[in-house]
Amino acid sequence: MSAGEAAWLAAVVSGLGAAVSGEGVLRGIGDDAAVLALPAGESLIATVDMVVEGQHFERRGPRAATPADIGWRALAVSQSDIAAMGGRPLWALSSLGVPDGMTAAEVEALCAGLAEAAAAYGTAVVGGNLARNPERLVLDVTVLGAARRPLSRAGARPGDLVGVTGRLGAAAAGLALLRGGERLRAACGAAAGECLQAQRRPQPRVAEGLALGALGPQGVRAMCDVSDGLAIDLARLCGGTLGAVLWREALPVPAAVRAAAACAGEDALQWALHGGEDYELLCAVAPEAASAAPRAVARAGGALHLIGEFTATPGELRLAARRGGRGGPLPASGWDPFA
Repeated sequence: MSAGEAAWLAAVVSGLGAAVSGEGVLRGIGDDAAVLALPAGESLIATVDMVVEGQHFERRGPRAATPADIGWRALAVSQSDIAAMGGRPLWALSSLGVPDGMTAAEVEALCAGLAEAAAAYGTAVVGGNLARNPERLVLDVTVLGAARRPLSRAGARPGDLVGVTGRLGAAAAGLALLRGGERLRAACGAAAGECLQAQRRPQPRVAEGLALGALGPQGVRAMCDVSDGLAIDLARLCGGTLGAVLWREALPVPAAVRAAAACAGEDALQWALHGGEDYELLCAVAPEAASAAPRAVARAGGALHLIGEFTATPGELRLAARRGGRGGPLPASGWDPFA
């Protein structure tokens, strides 16, 4: 290892701090590969996400994210994938492509943000890779988790209820405020801070996912996270064989999102339905668990909202004003990185 490479690696390890150790880590950073012990009776879950400067975040200019926020986000989006299967995100490996002009101090701060997300959700960073990538910063994060009954996107049935955790639209509102400039953010007051925090530091719903997974197939039949937008992710749960109707009055759109929309001249409902990056959990709840599922999530410290119903009409999404209404067509649109 060259002196230059050793210095960069030292910045990474310094930034990660205590995040390099955790449950089941027999051998972590410092060897050719990590050695991990899978908890007895659980299945291994693996996911990977890439975040790219210029597509997922900016490092320079008025919309710049801090290195710590970039690190947090890079890990959190993969932790959310594990949560969406009712699992625990135990271990992470991160590859970092460092652009020209980025300093060792910035890399250390980025890794410190990644370590914050690791500590918040019980994840150990057990390895990775470091390379030059002259044009832009790229992070590729793999997370390994465990679950006794991993959930999937398949399994919803007609008559199941559509459930979603937390809140919708805050991340899209935060992005709009970043794009709108400092004057718009100032006009929005406290609402701007709440929405910007949701955009910069998504919160994986790990405890909520564990609670929902523990209900078994007679409680929650299918689940995914809301990464690309409520409508498009709901279409994925429908899988081409089902449809769904959402109830507008039941959608959890917080006051801060409505306030930001009023300031920006935007529609808060569109942010909630199509904005994406909320990283809430979207699930199919068996009718007999309509009371038990929200209670289980509340005991885990979160909230589950029943916002609609799956139907037997393949591919048809509808938005009604309230439960029992038929409503009108709901486009299955959202974030598409290739559009």
